[in-house]
Amino acid sequence: MTSLSSRFLSGGDYNCKHPTWGSRVATPRGRMLYRVINQNGYDTISPDNPTYWPNHPNRLPDVLDFFITSGLRGIHSLSQVLNDLSSDHSPVLLTTSLDPILELPPPILTPGYTDWNYFAQSLDSVIDLRVPLKTPEDLDEAVQEFTLAVQRTARTSSQPPTPKYNTQSINLPQHIRLLITHKRRARSKWQRTRYPSDRQNYEQLAHELRSELSSFRSDTYNSYIISLSTHDRSLWDSTKRLLRSHPTPSPLRHPDNSWARSDEDKAQLFANHLRSIFQPSPESDPIHSHQVQEYLDSPLPLTLPPSPFSPSEVTYAIQHLPRKKSPGYDLITGEILRHLPRRAILFLTYLYNAILRTTYFPLLWKFAHIKMIPKPNKLHTEPSAYRPISLLPIFSKLFEKLFLKRLVPIFESQNIIPSHQFGFRPFHSTIHQCLHIVDIISSSLEQKQYCGAAFLDVEQAFDRVWHPGLLYKLKKILPSTYYLILQSYLKDRYSAVCQKDKLSGYIRINASVPQGSVLGPLLYLIYTADIPTHPSTHMATFADDICILTSNPEPSLVSHNLQQHLNNLQKWCKKWRIVINQSKSIHITFSLRRGSCPPITFDNIPIPPASCVRYLGLYIDKRVTWNPHTRLKRIDLNRKLGLLRNLLHRRSKLSLVNKLTIYNMILKPTWTYGIELWGSARKSNIDRIQSFQSKSLRTILDAPCVKTALWRYLPTCDQGSSKGILVWSDKGEMQQHFAHQLVTAQYTLKEWRYEAPKKPQ
Repeated sequence: MTSLSSRFLSGGDYNCKHPTWGSRVATPRGRMLYRVINQNGYDTISPDNPTYWPNHPNRLPDVLDFFITSGLRGIHSLSQVLNDLSSDHSPVLLTTSLDPILELPPPILTPGYTDWNYFAQSLDSVIDLRVPLKTPEDLDEAVQEFTLAVQRTARTSSQPPTPKYNTQSINLPQHIRLLITHKRRARSKWQRTRYPSDRQNYEQLAHELRSELSSFRSDTYNSYIISLSTHDRSLWDSTKRLLRSHPTPSPLRHPDNSWARSDEDKAQLFANHLRSIFQPSPESDPIHSHQVQEYLDSPLPLTLPPSPFSPSEVTYAIQHLPRKKSPGYDLITGEILRHLPRRAILFLTYLYNAILRTTYFPLLWKFAHIKMIPKPNKLHTEPSAYRPISLLPIFSKLFEKLFLKRLVPIFESQNIIPSHQFGFRPFHSTIHQCLHIVDIISSSLEQKQYCGAAFLDVEQAFDRVWHPGLLYKLKKILPSTYYLILQSYLKDRYSAVCQKDKLSGYIRINASVPQGSVLGPLLYLIYTADIPTHPSTHMATFADDICILTSNPEPSLVSHNLQQHLNNLQKWCKKWRIVINQSKSIHITFSLRRGSCPPITFDNIPIPPASCVRYLGLYIDKRVTWNPHTRLKRIDLNRKLGLLRNLLHRRSKLSLVNKLTIYNMILKPTWTYGIELWGSARKSNIDRIQSFQSKSLRTILDAPCVKTALWRYLPTCDQGSSKGILVWSDKGEMQQHFAHQLVTAQYTLKEWRYEAPKKPQ
């Protein structure tokens, strides 16, 4: 490349790997090529997907084919991988243009400016309130017509969006453009004459150009930093880009070790994986399954339908819908529902009341699109390394939100949900459950006892809920009309996987509570409400997280009580097709004495012992010293501070108020979580967090390391922990007071200068 001219484009298989052009790792050849590219000011153009597809099963696809350019920054380009050939290297298509390359916008009903008055008038004119809603067929047809009417009206009421350009060009000022012209002329003259004086003039202009470009880039970045604000979300968008992980594009591997290259193959592979997931666990008690089915087939008594919804109730629920939630397959958002006219709300109320009257849930509201999100710290070549996120139609979620208000009083009147369940319940949080557990452990430590605990992991808890078992429990609790509505709600549900702009075939959901729904969490709590307890143990559950504790001076009795409870739990799990993953479960002994409790088993498989457990975001060690918690939190804080260093370093042009806002909203909640519990740790553990806070605030404020008069305004972790132990009602009060002192002071910490004390005369 060094032998080429100043303007060139070179592409091919470089057999070099580096994250700069999208590779997974950096190899020695890749580092060498990266140094050459940086030293000569070259640019790289690489595709988003792998170009090398190895045949060996132990090797992973990567990006080896890309382009290197020089002097072509004014040309717009787009690189794409073609999957037409069967070679181990996919061809790469590079599209160049002098004009910006348009990006296809995502599908949306209101992409540009929307005339909501015209939308309301047009929709009001096409809705017919005299539609019969007596049968399920009438209900399905009415839902389809209403959905199409809202979609058509929203499209016609919105203007085309402003096109977005895929451009990275920078408008250089006139003096830099003129300097570039002079440098090129000087280089051309030196190449013709080869006089030393011409070469000296060329090198001088090149050095001056590099200095001007460096200053221009620095000034541009500083202007961008100064413009960040919390009012237009630009500050949060910049921090989100810095903090979020950027996984390298990774293809999926088929069961036969072949690679899924295209988006269609990936979508179908995900769909096949989810088809195997959304199935009930294998049957282990056929007698009980037969009894459940017989009870479900038994006739129901006649009961009145639920009280109908009123238009004002529907309007109130619509006004409290989130506006920026991703829509379902129908693309109807909460913003569109907020502008529905009165006639449309009346028709929607008729639809919802028809569901209560006919006990039939419309089929069109049972279809979901699934987005696959990569799990962190996983090898993303397997479908199991991705988390499915379901997107349901908003009309369905609105009905669930209204129907939930009819269901909750029935469950509360019968005390269905046990007191040890803290998940998905109002006025219950993770800290409350952790406080419950730590209080039991601390009491046993004070009494010099052994406290044994089993933290159980439920395998695919929400995805494998057995529908007949759930309906069996609902039928015993709810009136028949409520039960029939939920039966229709769970029946005949389908999902399809979206991979970019490709869609897989629809798969039938034979198990699980509907993901992304409003009723899903409540249905899971009902399904697990009869989990067995034991008189000698304490049960603590948070959704699908199960913890069993027991205390006794004798470690053998501790394990005996735990084992009895686990045996009862094992029978219950087999009965209701719930699977416990023993390899991910933990058995831990909390005690200040030497030794530990004997091992315990679940279904004759030992539960692995451990000396520390992570439960609901807190790391609890066997002596409750909080040493692992503070140590790991300090590592996480250092990582986040390193990612935010471009915004928070001493010379950053970001305003002091925005710097403190980032600290209070991103860094501080990381260590204040659970301070009500770990705030009583010994001073050496508290100092880990205190040193980070002092270091980060000194960096943010450009304050000296030595203590000065205003140093007393710095909040300490001791103050925070003391306040957390007593009443932690306002976690940000101290920091807000500190920020107020800095902002309202006549001088800021950035202007501090340390002066040595003068010697006495």
